[in-house]
Amino acid sequence: MIDVVSRVEELTDSRVRQVEERYSIKLIIESLRNTLFWRNIKLILNNKMSFAEFEVPKTIIDAEPQIKKEFVRGFADVAGSARFSNRDEAGKCRIYLDVLNQNWILPVQMCYLLQDGLGVPVRNITWGHPNIRDPALKDYNKNKRDAWAREHQIRVYAEDFLKIGFYIRHKQEILEELAQYNKEKFSESNFCSPPKTRIREKQNHPEEESDKLPQRIRGKHYDAYWQICCDLGCVRCEKTEPPA
Repeated sequence: MIDVVSRVEELTDSRVRQVEERYSIKLIIESLRNTLFWRNIKLILNNKMSFAEFEVPKTIIDAEPQIKKEFVRGFADVAGSARFSNRDEAGKCRIYLDVLNQNWILPVQMCYLLQDGLGVPVRNITWGHPNIRDPALKDYNKNKRDAWAREHQIRVYAEDFLKIGFYIRHKQEILEELAQYNKEKFSESNFCSPPKTRIREKQNHPEEESDKLPQRIRGKHYDAYWQICCDLGCVRCEKTEPPA
Protein backbone atom coordinates (compact mmCIF):
# COMPACT_ATOMS: atom_id res chain seq x y z
CA MET A 1 0.00 0.00 0.00
CA ILE A 2 2.92 2.33 0.67
CA ASP A 3 4.06 1.86 -2.92
CA VAL A 4 0.56 2.66 -4.18
CA VAL A 5 0.33 5.83 -2.10
CA SER A 6 3.74 7.09 -3.21
CA ARG A 7 2.94 6.36 -6.86
CA VAL A 8 -0.41 8.19 -6.69
CA GLU A 9 1.26 11.17 -5.01
CA GLU A 10 3.89 11.22 -7.73
CA LEU A 11 1.33 11.13 -10.55
CA THR A 12 -1.10 13.64 -9.05
CA ASP A 13 1.34 16.02 -7.35
CA SER A 14 -1.06 15.88 -4.40
CA ARG A 15 -1.13 14.62 -0.86
CA VAL A 16 -2.75 11.19 -0.41
CA ARG A 17 -4.35 10.34 2.91
CA GLN A 18 -4.90 6.69 3.82
CA VAL A 19 -7.98 5.88 5.92
CA GLU A 20 -8.30 2.33 7.24
CA GLU A 21 -11.77 1.03 8.05
CA ARG A 22 -12.97 -2.35 9.23
CA TYR A 23 -13.37 -3.91 5.80
CA SER A 24 -11.65 -1.44 3.51
CA ILE A 25 -8.88 1.08 2.99
CA LYS A 26 -9.64 4.44 1.41
CA LEU A 27 -7.12 6.61 -0.37
CA ILE A 28 -8.20 10.25 -0.31
CA ILE A 29 -6.40 12.66 -2.62
CA GLU A 30 -6.23 16.19 -1.25
CA SER A 31 -5.17 19.19 -3.30
CA LEU A 32 -5.74 22.92 -2.88
CA ARG A 33 -4.26 23.76 -6.26
CA ASN A 34 -5.73 23.49 -9.74
CA THR A 35 -2.72 21.63 -11.11
CA LEU A 36 -2.21 20.40 -14.67
CA PHE A 37 -3.16 16.91 -13.49
CA TRP A 38 -6.57 18.01 -12.24
CA ARG A 39 -7.21 20.14 -15.31
CA ASN A 40 -6.44 17.15 -17.53
CA ILE A 41 -8.71 14.88 -15.47
CA LYS A 42 -11.60 17.34 -15.72
CA LEU A 43 -11.02 17.71 -19.45
CA ILE A 44 -10.99 13.93 -20.02
CA LEU A 45 -14.11 13.45 -17.87
CA ASN A 46 -15.88 16.38 -19.54
CA ASN A 47 -16.15 18.06 -16.11
CA LYS A 48 -18.38 15.28 -14.78
CA MET A 49 -17.79 14.70 -11.09
CA SER A 50 -20.41 12.12 -10.03
CA PHE A 51 -20.41 8.33 -10.40
CA ALA A 52 -24.02 8.62 -11.58
CA GLU A 53 -22.99 10.54 -14.71
CA PHE A 54 -19.59 8.96 -15.37
CA GLU A 55 -19.06 7.76 -18.94
CA VAL A 56 -16.26 6.08 -20.85
CA PRO A 57 -14.17 9.09 -21.96
CA LYS A 58 -14.01 9.69 -25.71
CA THR A 59 -10.22 9.60 -25.43
CA ILE A 60 -10.52 5.98 -24.29
CA ILE A 61 -13.01 5.02 -27.01
CA ASP A 62 -10.65 6.49 -29.63
CA ALA A 63 -7.47 5.11 -28.03
CA GLU A 64 -5.35 2.18 -29.16
CA PRO A 65 -6.34 -1.30 -27.88
CA GLN A 66 -3.72 -1.44 -25.12
CA ILE A 67 -5.07 1.77 -23.55
CA LYS A 68 -8.63 0.45 -23.78
CA LYS A 69 -7.54 -2.78 -22.13
CA GLU A 70 -5.87 -0.92 -19.26
CA PHE A 71 -9.03 1.13 -18.74
CA VAL A 72 -11.26 -1.97 -18.56
CA ARG A 73 -8.78 -3.80 -16.35
CA GLY A 74 -8.65 -0.89 -13.92
CA PHE A 75 -12.45 -0.83 -13.82
CA ALA A 76 -12.53 -4.61 -13.25
CA ASP A 77 -10.02 -4.45 -10.40
CA VAL A 78 -12.46 -2.19 -8.56
CA ALA A 79 -15.89 -3.33 -9.75
CA GLY A 80 -15.34 -6.84 -11.11
CA SER A 81 -16.00 -10.15 -9.37
CA ALA A 82 -14.62 -13.59 -10.21
CA ARG A 83 -16.49 -16.36 -8.38
CA PHE A 84 -17.50 -19.93 -9.12
CA SER A 85 -21.02 -18.95 -8.07
CA ASN A 86 -21.22 -16.55 -11.06
CA ARG A 87 -22.39 -19.37 -13.34
CA ASP A 88 -25.11 -19.36 -15.96
CA GLU A 89 -27.94 -21.87 -16.28
CA ALA A 90 -25.63 -24.39 -17.96
CA GLY A 91 -22.94 -24.00 -15.31
CA LYS A 92 -20.53 -21.89 -17.36
CA CYS A 93 -18.50 -19.45 -15.25
CA ARG A 94 -18.81 -15.70 -15.77
CA ILE A 95 -17.09 -12.53 -14.64
CA TYR A 96 -19.38 -9.76 -13.42
CA LEU A 97 -18.60 -6.07 -13.89
CA ASP A 98 -20.87 -4.04 -11.61
CA VAL A 99 -22.16 -0.54 -12.35
CA LEU A 100 -24.08 1.40 -9.70
CA ASN A 101 -27.80 1.57 -10.43
CA GLN A 102 -27.94 5.35 -10.82
CA ASN A 103 -25.69 5.18 -13.89
CA TRP A 104 -27.61 4.02 -16.98
CA ILE A 105 -25.06 5.27 -19.49
CA LEU A 106 -21.93 3.32 -18.59
CA PRO A 107 -23.08 -0.32 -19.09
CA VAL A 108 -23.75 0.02 -22.83
CA GLN A 109 -20.53 1.99 -23.30
CA MET A 110 -18.48 -0.65 -21.46
CA CYS A 111 -20.13 -3.37 -23.55
CA TYR A 112 -19.22 -1.43 -26.70
CA LEU A 113 -15.63 -1.06 -25.50
CA LEU A 114 -15.36 -4.79 -24.77
CA GLN A 115 -17.00 -6.16 -27.90
CA ASP A 116 -16.20 -3.62 -30.61
CA GLY A 117 -13.05 -2.13 -29.12
CA LEU A 118 -11.32 -5.22 -27.75
CA GLY A 119 -13.04 -8.19 -29.37
CA VAL A 120 -14.27 -9.62 -26.06
CA PRO A 121 -17.76 -11.21 -26.27
CA VAL A 122 -20.29 -10.03 -23.69
CA ARG A 123 -22.85 -12.57 -22.53
CA ASN A 124 -25.44 -10.01 -21.48
CA ILE A 125 -26.18 -7.03 -19.25
CA THR A 126 -28.40 -7.74 -16.27
CA TRP A 127 -30.01 -4.36 -15.76
CA GLY A 128 -31.20 -3.07 -12.40
CA HIS A 129 -34.69 -2.71 -13.86
CA PRO A 130 -37.99 -4.06 -12.44
CA ASN A 131 -38.71 -6.19 -15.55
CA ILE A 132 -35.25 -7.78 -15.31
CA ARG A 133 -34.64 -8.05 -11.56
CA ASP A 134 -38.20 -8.73 -10.40
CA PRO A 135 -40.09 -10.07 -13.46
CA ALA A 136 -42.61 -12.10 -11.43
CA LEU A 137 -43.18 -9.31 -8.86
CA LYS A 138 -42.01 -11.57 -6.02
CA ASP A 139 -40.15 -8.76 -4.25
CA TYR A 140 -42.86 -6.23 -5.01
CA ASN A 141 -45.55 -8.44 -3.47
CA LYS A 142 -43.41 -8.78 -0.33
CA ASN A 143 -43.45 -4.97 -0.08
CA LYS A 144 -39.80 -4.81 -1.20
CA ARG A 145 -40.71 -2.38 -3.92
CA ASP A 146 -37.22 -1.01 -4.57
CA ALA A 147 -35.43 -4.37 -4.46
CA TRP A 148 -34.99 -4.28 -8.23
CA ALA A 149 -32.88 -1.10 -8.06
CA ARG A 150 -29.63 -3.00 -7.66
CA GLU A 151 -26.41 -2.66 -9.62
CA HIS A 152 -26.29 -3.35 -13.34
CA GLN A 153 -24.05 -6.30 -14.19
CA ILE A 154 -22.06 -6.71 -17.41
CA ARG A 155 -21.47 -10.45 -17.68
CA VAL A 156 -18.53 -11.94 -19.58
CA TYR A 157 -17.49 -15.59 -19.70
CA ALA A 158 -14.26 -16.23 -17.82
CA GLU A 159 -12.19 -17.54 -20.73
CA ASP A 160 -13.11 -14.47 -22.79
CA PHE A 161 -12.16 -12.11 -19.96
CA LEU A 162 -8.65 -13.61 -19.89
CA LYS A 163 -7.88 -11.15 -22.69
CA ILE A 164 -8.42 -8.36 -20.13
CA GLY A 165 -7.44 -9.91 -16.82
CA PHE A 166 -6.96 -8.39 -13.37
CA TYR A 167 -4.01 -6.73 -11.66
CA ILE A 168 -5.32 -7.88 -8.28
CA ARG A 169 -3.57 -11.20 -7.80
CA HIS A 170 -6.29 -13.27 -6.15
CA LYS A 171 -8.85 -12.18 -8.76
CA GLN A 172 -6.49 -13.11 -11.58
CA GLU A 173 -5.79 -16.53 -10.05
CA ILE A 174 -9.51 -17.25 -9.71
CA LEU A 175 -10.12 -15.99 -13.26
CA GLU A 176 -7.53 -18.40 -14.66
CA GLU A 177 -9.09 -21.33 -12.79
CA LEU A 178 -12.60 -20.46 -13.99
CA ALA A 179 -11.40 -19.97 -17.55
CA GLN A 180 -9.73 -23.38 -17.58
CA TYR A 181 -12.91 -24.94 -16.20
CA ASN A 182 -14.94 -23.39 -19.04
CA LYS A 183 -12.46 -24.42 -21.72
CA GLU A 184 -12.64 -28.04 -20.61
CA LYS A 185 -16.43 -28.23 -20.47
CA PHE A 186 -17.96 -25.71 -22.88
CA SER A 187 -17.76 -24.43 -26.45
CA GLU A 188 -16.63 -20.94 -27.50
CA SER A 189 -18.76 -17.89 -26.77
CA ASN A 190 -20.73 -15.79 -29.22
CA PHE A 191 -20.89 -12.01 -29.32
CA CYS A 192 -24.08 -10.36 -28.12
CA SER A 193 -25.84 -9.00 -31.21
CA PRO A 194 -29.47 -8.02 -30.55
CA PRO A 195 -32.25 -8.17 -31.44
CA LYS A 196 -32.82 -11.75 -30.40
CA THR A 197 -35.54 -13.83 -32.04
CA ARG A 198 -36.92 -15.50 -28.92
CA ILE A 199 -38.60 -13.36 -26.27
CA ARG A 200 -40.32 -14.65 -23.17
CA GLU A 201 -43.07 -12.19 -22.33
CA LYS A 202 -43.13 -10.79 -18.81
CA GLN A 203 -45.98 -9.29 -16.86
CA ASN A 204 -46.18 -5.54 -16.36
CA HIS A 205 -44.54 -4.18 -13.24
CA PRO A 206 -45.84 -1.15 -11.28
CA GLU A 207 -42.27 0.08 -10.84
CA GLU A 208 -41.90 0.65 -14.58
CA GLU A 209 -43.00 4.21 -13.75
CA SER A 210 -40.44 4.65 -10.96
CA ASP A 211 -38.53 7.92 -10.80
CA LYS A 212 -35.41 5.81 -10.17
CA LEU A 213 -35.48 4.98 -13.88
CA PRO A 214 -34.05 7.44 -16.42
CA GLN A 215 -36.57 9.45 -18.41
CA ARG A 216 -35.52 7.70 -21.61
CA ILE A 217 -36.94 4.34 -20.49
CA ARG A 218 -39.36 5.33 -17.74
CA GLY A 219 -42.87 4.03 -18.35
CA LYS A 220 -41.72 1.40 -20.84
CA HIS A 221 -42.12 -2.36 -20.50
CA TYR A 222 -39.31 -4.74 -21.41
CA ASP A 223 -39.35 -8.49 -21.96
CA ALA A 224 -35.59 -8.85 -22.48
CA TYR A 225 -32.39 -7.15 -21.36
CA TRP A 226 -31.32 -6.31 -24.93
CA GLN A 227 -34.44 -4.20 -25.46
CA ILE A 228 -33.14 -1.88 -22.75
CA CYS A 229 -29.71 -1.91 -24.40
CA CYS A 230 -31.28 -0.83 -27.69
CA ASP A 231 -33.16 2.05 -26.09
CA LEU A 232 -29.96 3.18 -24.34
CA GLY A 233 -27.82 3.30 -27.47
CA CYS A 234 -26.39 -0.16 -28.21
CA VAL A 235 -24.50 0.06 -31.52
CA ARG A 236 -25.45 -3.51 -32.39
CA CYS A 237 -29.12 -2.57 -32.54
CA GLU A 238 -30.53 -1.13 -35.73
CA LYS A 239 -30.54 2.64 -36.31
CA THR A 240 -28.35 3.55 -33.34
CA GLU A 241 -25.11 5.51 -33.18
CA PRO A 242 -21.87 4.67 -31.27
CA PRO A 243 -21.67 6.01 -27.71
CA ALA A 244 -20.45 9.62 -27.63
